[in-house]
Amino acid sequence: MTHSVAVILISFAILLFLYVFIIAYLMLNNRRQKQLTAFQQNGYLIVFASQSGQAEHFARQTAQQLQAIGQTVRVMDIQYLHTEQLQQANQVLWFVSTYGEGDAPDTARMFIHDILKSQALDLSHQSYAILALGDRRYSHFCGFAQRLNEYLQQHHAKALFDMVCVDHLNPADLHRWTQHLEQLTQQQFSPVAEEQHWHRFILKQRFCLNSGSQGNSIYQIQLAYSEGIHWSSGDILEVQCGNSLDDIQEFLCAQQQPASQTIVELLQLKNLKNIPERLPDESLTDWINRFDGLGMREYSIASIPEQRRIELVIRQERTPAGLGIGSGWLTAHAALGQPIVARIRPNPAFHLKPTQQPLILIGNGTGIAGLVAHLAQRQHWGEQQNWLIFGERQQQFDHLYQDQIQRWQTEGYLTHVDYAFSRDQAEKIYVQHILQHKSAQLIEWIAAGAAIYVCGSLKGMAQAVEQTLLSLLGAEQLDQLKHEGRYQRDVY
Repeated sequence: MTHSVAVILISFAILLFLYVFIIAYLMLNNRRQKQLTAFQQNGYLIVFASQSGQAEHFARQTAQQLQAIGQTVRVMDIQYLHTEQLQQANQVLWFVSTYGEGDAPDTARMFIHDILKSQALDLSHQSYAILALGDRRYSHFCGFAQRLNEYLQQHHAKALFDMVCVDHLNPADLHRWTQHLEQLTQQQFSPVAEEQHWHRFILKQRFCLNSGSQGNSIYQIQLAYSEGIHWSSGDILEVQCGNSLDDIQEFLCAQQQPASQTIVELLQLKNLKNIPERLPDESLTDWINRFDGLGMREYSIASIPEQRRIELVIRQERTPAGLGIGSGWLTAHAALGQPIVARIRPNPAFHLKPTQQPLILIGNGTGIAGLVAHLAQRQHWGEQQNWLIFGERQQQFDHLYQDQIQRWQTEGYLTHVDYAFSRDQAEKIYVQHILQHKSAQLIEWIAAGAAIYVCGSLKGMAQAVEQTLLSLLGAEQLDQLKHEGRYQRDVY
């Protein structure tokens, strides 16, 4: 074979390869376009806005059931939703959480900025439904979902059915969502439900961290557990609240019933303030089994699995009716050695990334729980570039975790610690004032790749911290930190 013939054959082979590649690309692109068109016409776009993972869990449950009956489904985290994707969809199912006083999840910030404040969208072709997760204890129940619903209606989208508002994961509220889907699709659905992974922990230890404080007592609670339980720093413990023995005895006296161990155990986690009417000839046990549960409370975990214990930091809440049902149960009513029914709730929005970049931890009050868990995790990873900014009332009484923080400093795992004890001087000082005073250091750490994690009260602390960061860093840089996952919050 001559050199010229070889060159011709090689050239022909290259051209043939390019031809086949182009044809394959065009066929694949055409298939994708057909799939997109079919999705736009018949499929469901499922969007979740989740602070703690529950909205995402329900979204994916619903998606699986729709796929099982032959529906085309696309599931998206709201932080990745673009205007064009929303505009193109014909049917959208929204799963959105609200926390605090009507606040949207942190992952919805860009959606609010880019879409919810836009007036240009025409959604008249679109049908939608909303599953809203919230808590009626707050004044703006499902506030973010209400804002979303108003926006969709203002832009002429049509509701498939009324928005379903779920109070603290109430099973009856979740069942209404399932019923609506069954009516919509004319198919049978399994009820969407929260994941049930309850465990029995043992109340091992509790002690007051701030004796003599002007504020309510803050307790450290330690729970023991058996093997097989895992969590990450930043996760939450959901605790089933229990009644005091006095409340149970008062109920049994009113019913003229003896206090047997079996009946006391049945009543331990039941709501004794709002009970159903007892049916004729109904046994006491059957009647009690119809009582609602007393409810759950959520607490940031202050330890990591390597410490072999669950640690909580709980402020004792006092009301005219007595102690709060969660704080009262754990700080006063439950006896040492008593089983505590609880479960781990993953909180991925507040997880740490295993990185060598610096970490800035900001918080107040019982928010110290999430901060010390992250510091313990950073120590476990051998990461030393950590800066703690923490606020409480008085250094003498409210210096929470003082010994542990000093050990981290001595061992080199806390390069900077700044406290804001608000009541120790005439002019009150809070954590946002520390940020202002240390602005040069803050900017230097951010330039070095630092992430900011905030844990504690939403009102006052977290809102003021965000406004201070906005003034020091500017909107563009703060948005960039959020986009990169370098600004995370666990606030309440």
